[in-house]
Amino acid sequence: MRYTVEQVSRVLNRLNMGFTTDSAKRLVDRKLKKVERPSHHYNTSFNYLVDVQSLEEYLINECRLDANLVHSAVYGGNQ
Repeated sequence: MRYTVEQVSRVLNRLNMGFTTDSAKRLVDRKLKKVERPSHHYNTSFNYLVDVQSLEEYLINECRLDANLVHSAVYGGNQ
């Protein structure tokens, strides 16, 4: 599964870890796995997507957040 940087920003916002797209972009650039955007069907201003598994692993392993909390934030309201 892949998310846009904007979607990652919303996940971080749910966890009170970052509130802007810029903060999400910095995290993606430093810690998360980028995936080439396969088509123009994604509404994003970036030319790559983020691997959701790398986001989950970062939040659970490096930030030491509860797995249930992470799962809820990542999958619980992805509009």
